[in-house]
Amino acid sequence: MSNSNLSCMRVISPNRNSPRNHKIDTITIHCVVGQMGVESLCAHFSSPGLGASCNYGVGPDGRICTIVDECDRSWCTSDWANDHRAITIECASDAFYPYAINANVWKSLVNLCADICERNGIRKLVWSTDKNARVSHLNGCNLTVHRDYDNKSCPGDYIYGRLGQIAKEVNQKLDVPAGPFKAYQGQVNAADGLNCRTAPVSGQVRKVYPDGTVVAITKEDSGWGYTGEGWVCLDYINKIASAKDPAAKEEAIMDGKAFKKMFDEMRQQWRDNDASDYSKEARQWAVDSGLIKGGTSGEFNGMWEDLMTREQLVAVLYRFAQMMGQT
Repeated sequence: MSNSNLSCMRVISPNRNSPRNHKIDTITIHCVVGQMGVESLCAHFSSPGLGASCNYGVGPDGRICTIVDECDRSWCTSDWANDHRAITIECASDAFYPYAINANVWKSLVNLCADICERNGIRKLVWSTDKNARVSHLNGCNLTVHRDYDNKSCPGDYIYGRLGQIAKEVNQKLDVPAGPFKAYQGQVNAADGLNCRTAPVSGQVRKVYPDGTVVAITKEDSGWGYTGEGWVCLDYINKIASAKDPAAKEEAIMDGKAFKKMFDEMRQQWRDNDASDYSKEARQWAVDSGLIKGGTSGEFNGMWEDLMTREQLVAVLYRFAQMMGQT
């Protein structure tokens, strides 16, 4: 079991178990939360008092260091079993949300993952957004994250949201044939709207999709999706359903935006109906369900007073609950 020749420095941490007790079949990518060079990474994780380590570190200039040999288990993921089977990699990142890594780190990370796979007989790197699939290694999934095993944000949302793309680029280096692309429905999640461009990244803006717009993504390219009218950044698209499954689409898009539209419509409908029998029935439902406290004041448990009168809000929510079969 060898180490990667891509590493330029080797400083072995005492925070390890030797040897590991499982064949290497997994990669776990972490963020350091700081732009630490390889010298600092080696010094940091070699401190006996830290109680943590990793197999490799990647500095902001793209250099790679070895901190725990591949034959040994690092102390990295808050999970004994995962670290025995995984090569763990700490990446220099911004110290603030979403803990982004730069282009140098990205390139070295992809090259290092491909090298690890090649030397350890991992034919394909497989990511899943389903936590159970990751920790149970279902369907060939062999990319795990620290947040699977502990109450942490690691590897940060920047890396986490791009692990599918990282796996794709690693597999391209491994010459893994890409599977057929499946079109899907996506919903724009951008308060100021989402630019639709003639080409990814720097193409001219053809139009702007309003927040909440549902589009069909028919192909992807490095984090961008084609809608039939142009390219949009997938960071602002929530995947909701198969483009061929209208029923699933309708269920998936019933989210906060759809609720807000219905909320506004019903608020208008009942705003002058506070004293009606319907309103009384609604207020009783609100008390019974715990939405408001009992008694004469009708005091809200929540903080809705700035939106409308208590009676208007109760009527709206009661009607919505009726429509959803919750009364």
